[in-house]
Amino acid sequence: MGKRGRMCPDLFPDLLECSSFSSSSPANDDVDRISELPDVLRLHILSLLPLKSAIRTGVLSSKWRGLWAHRWPDPSSLFLSSCSSSSSAPTGPAEEDAFVSTTNRCLAKRGRRRIDSLVLSFHLGHVLQSDLKQWLDYAAACSVEDFHLCVLPAEPASAASSQTHRNNNSINRRRSASSLIFHFPMDSPLLIRLSLRGIHLSAANSASTRLEILALHSVTLSDAALRKVVAACPLLRCLDIRRCRDFRRIQISASGPHLKSLTVVDCPKANELIVTSAPGLRSFRFCGTFLSRYSIENAYGLEEVYFTSAVPNLSLPNSNWVSSFERLANVTALTLCSHALQYIAVRGAGKVGPMRSLYRLEELQLLMLMMSDTSLNDLFSFLRLYQCPVLERLFVELPTCNDQHAENFMEIEDEEPPKDCLDKLKTIKVRNYKGHHNEVRLVQYLLLKATNLNSLVVIVSRESLEPEYSKEPSSRLRFLHLQLSLFTKASENAQIVFCECDIDGIQPTHSEAFFKF
Repeated sequence: MGKRGRMCPDLFPDLLECSSFSSSSPANDDVDRISELPDVLRLHILSLLPLKSAIRTGVLSSKWRGLWAHRWPDPSSLFLSSCSSSSSAPTGPAEEDAFVSTTNRCLAKRGRRRIDSLVLSFHLGHVLQSDLKQWLDYAAACSVEDFHLCVLPAEPASAASSQTHRNNNSINRRRSASSLIFHFPMDSPLLIRLSLRGIHLSAANSASTRLEILALHSVTLSDAALRKVVAACPLLRCLDIRRCRDFRRIQISASGPHLKSLTVVDCPKANELIVTSAPGLRSFRFCGTFLSRYSIENAYGLEEVYFTSAVPNLSLPNSNWVSSFERLANVTALTLCSHALQYIAVRGAGKVGPMRSLYRLEELQLLMLMMSDTSLNDLFSFLRLYQCPVLERLFVELPTCNDQHAENFMEIEDEEPPKDCLDKLKTIKVRNYKGHHNEVRLVQYLLLKATNLNSLVVIVSRESLEPEYSKEPSSRLRFLHLQLSLFTKASENAQIVFCECDIDGIQPTHSEAFFKF
């Protein structure tokens, strides 16, 4: 291939073989023959590729960049929403009828040509089950690869519109519908990504042989239905479950070696999470009330773990999460919240030496929901109990407001900060710094112990400053900056970067926040 583009052999080996044919002269070795083809031929090539592979051809050269979006005669990506803008959102029955009619006309006009991506978004009560079935059948007939269905909560009807349209039977039927049902699996033979929100899901015994990504948000389905869905997807590699309120026992079985990412967020009734076998699992993210039982078997390749709870606990519920995740020694990126640190501190109380070595951990992110004396002690307990010999990056997210519980813990004896545990640390980033007592203690400790530190980035927000500094925020910021510059540093080369805006170039692996601070 030429210098302008290189073919990826795992995407299209036949094309690579053709494109590599050239004479033995060095001059001809620099000719990119595939990129020199006419647009019509390159579009034909793209039409033979799956959507993901077609998009990736953009790295070959500038002539390929963005060409995938035009591989079908009609727009291959459709976004159909009843609430796409404030001016076009349905405000009454007439507009609701207009959305259904407009959608039907749009689909009828384009015919049954291929669809790469289809997004359907509307409020409950705007669409009948028969309308939805018609659209799903259309998407399947067009071999959709990426399908998103979002059913938002029903909007309250105004008294005027209800009176005007009280005799409209179709509108009454739509508004009286309490839910819509999605029958899994979808019949599209090429479906790779499926995202569902706000809908009931029923599962048949048929398989979805190509589905790789499944996202369920506020979806109503039973524990048994979830097991059936996962078992029907032999190539599933990413499962994302959020705010599904009916689950009690989340069991992921028969997932095979392809499952690489599992996310479970805010399923309030769940008390167990069981993954029977996950040899290919690389990423696990959990946010919500701590469950009584976690069991993830054969996940020896797990590299990224996110484990947090934004639910305040006056006491620690019974949970085996610490013992369960202590066996995951290959983790390289770990995110924990202050509640999780509390579990670890309780489990390690009275122990003199380390409990475990996270010998591959390179990045640690701590989401501190509060920064009381107890919170800081729990953080120190983690560093004492878990050896992290190759830790290079530390991210600390501080609370955005004053810790209202600090005074309740002032009588607790301070945890002795661990020694010689941050030798490899290169980068520290602290967000929402306000200069409170325990924040200062933490930053001073990190600067004293990180002997090879390159940079400490401190993000200060004017909005998070105390009310008494609201009139003169600049003077407070100058004081905090001066204070940081006077702290003793173990590393002479450490640079302290103090700023009000976040730095995009220094971000944790787990940058998505599942709750607000």
